[in-house]
This record gives sequence, C-alpha cells and structure tokens, in this order.
Amino acid sequence: MFQSRRFDPVLQCSKSPWADVRRPRSLARASLIGCSLLALAACGEIEEPDDAPDVAVNFEREVLVTAAFRTRDEDASDIAFLPNLEAPSLGAVVAAPRSGGLDVYDADGEVRAEFAGPRLSTIATAPEFQLRGERLPLVFGSASDASGLHGFVVTPADYRVFELPLGSFQPQDGVAGLCMLEEGIGYIDLVLLGTGPSAEIIRIQDSGEDLLSVAQRASLTLSSPARECTSINGSIYTLSPASGVTRLDENGTVLAELQIAATGISAGEFDGSQLIVLTNGASRELHTYHADNLERAAEVTVVDGLSTPGITEPSAIDITAITYGYTAYSEGMVGVFDRADNRVKVISREAFTRAYLTVE
Repeated sequence: MFQSRRFDPVLQCSKSPWADVRRPRSLARASLIGCSLLALAACGEIEEPDDAPDVAVNFEREVLVTAAFRTRDEDASDIAFLPNLEAPSLGAVVAAPRSGGLDVYDADGEVRAEFAGPRLSTIATAPEFQLRGERLPLVFGSASDASGLHGFVVTPADYRVFELPLGSFQPQDGVAGLCMLEEGIGYIDLVLLGTGPSAEIIRIQDSGEDLLSVAQRASLTLSSPARECTSINGSIYTLSPASGVTRLDENGTVLAELQIAATGISAGEFDGSQLIVLTNGASRELHTYHADNLERAAEVTVVDGLSTPGITEPSAIDITAITYGYTAYSEGMVGVFDRADNRVKVISREAFTRAYLTVE
C-alpha cells in the first residue's frame, strides 16, 4: 500500500498479533505438528474417552404385609381370588387344603365355608361366568392324583360351595395342574397340564344341556413336564421342576425361557409393568420377572406389618387387579400362602406397586 502523509495512519497496514503461517518457520512447525498427530493416530495413542461406568442395579424391595387370614392350621396346595364385581366387599379368597376340599374366606379373612371334597393340586377361578342369565362364580381344580378335572360353584351371597356338573371329558395325559386362560361370555378357556411334557387348552361352556360341555381347543407340546401355570395378555407361562419357566403362545411356540427353581407362579400388571411373580420356599422373597422376556425385575420381601408377621416361607400365590371394596384393596390384592405359619398373607396391590417402583 502506498503511504502518504495525507492519509490517516489508521488506514494503513498494521502488524498482526498472530504468527504468519506462510513464513517458512511457521510452515515447518505446522508440518511437524501434523506429522506428529498422524503418527500418534497410527499408533493408537490417541485414546477415546472411557464409557460411563456401569451403575449397579438395586433389585431389592420391601413391602409391608397388609393382613393375614385365619386358617385351620393346615398347609394349602394352592390359593385363588374370587372377586365380586357387583358387590366388591363380598369378594372371596379360595384355598385348597392338602387334606382335600376347599376353604372359602371373605375379605376380612374369616373362613366362611369349609367344603369337604377331593384333594386338589391347583385351582383357578372364573368370577363372572354367566349361566342361563345368572352370574355363577366358579372354581376349577386338578385332582392331586392327576386323575381329572373338578368344578365347583360358590354362591355369592353366602359362600356355599356345590359341585359343578361337567360333561364327560377325557384329558389326553391326565391333569397335573391347570390355570385360567380366558373368561368370556358363556365360556371359559383353561390350560390343563399333563403328567408328561404336554398341555392342552380346553373350553367349558353352557351349550343349553344339563351339563356344561368340555371340549379340547388345542394340544401343546412342552420341553418338560410342568406342574403349574399362569397367563397374561394371551401368553401362557408354565412352571416346570426341571426347566423353570417357559413363555408360550396359544400354539405352543416358545417365546422366552427362564431357568429357575420355584414353587409358585402368578402374573399381574403393576402400573403398566406386566410381571411374572414366583415363590420359592427356600427364600423369603417374591421373585419378579418381566413378562415379555422373563428378565429379572425385582426381589420383593414382605416384612412385618403393624400387627401381622411378614412372609417367611412363601408357596402358593395369586394376584388380582379387581377391587375388593376396602380402601386398602381398592386396586386388588397379592395373596401368598405362608407355610411358616400356615396362613394366607395378603398385600395391597397398590402397596406392592409402590414398593416395586421405589428404589432406595
């Protein structure tokens, strides 16, 4: 630029505070730095930042027992809820004593009926079965000797128990266990577990005859014999002493498997989480797993309540989301038979949900 005294000095070129990279020394220095970076990259000496450290997941939960039912101090092979949608406070809990028959409790835990009958290994209930326009709460049970299927009616008003007239039916491989699959208008679908590695889906319905008809809908092949089962959202979950828990669809296709030793199984939904809940008499915890993939969810310990001891030796278990009318049971219950004192222990389903979702 030409300089002139007539021009303002601010318009003239000034010296930059930064080094001129076009100068030989600057170019050489930049080249040296670039070569050094390339060499480090080639040798792998430029390290990526470490991943975030793994955070340990806390699976432990605690929930207070809500109540304990009085019993006749006898072990039970299974329990099941029998809610009443028309009068929630008249809902019942049914137990199958190992000596035989059925015990029926009201929501206060009082024994309202002791029915003398066959020894049953597992039971399932259909609270809203409609027969000739009347609501008839039904109970189904598998004989302890696997000889067949039994049905019972429980009158809603006074909890009396009567034998249910079932049509002739020959199970394909005995009946070692059973569970409810679906209850519809005028029909019930049950899963029957055979004595061998097999199961079948049967439909019981009112066909207008004196006896309720019983017919097979599907036959399933299992990987090993199962003794208990449950269902949720159309999937069947079998519990086998040899292979643990298996999730199946209604065609018998295996969807998930879990190797575990357990004595009881049930399923329920807790604030949107569908869970399989297992018991094992060797530990106090209720073991919960996600229903879709059988991955571990939480270990729930039922501790002492205000005046009721917690659960020490859990065995039979059932879950209902149907209200029983009282504040504590407005969202249903979780019921567990505790072999430590031969009592049915119940936990408010709302309290169980809060415990499951709370992490200390």
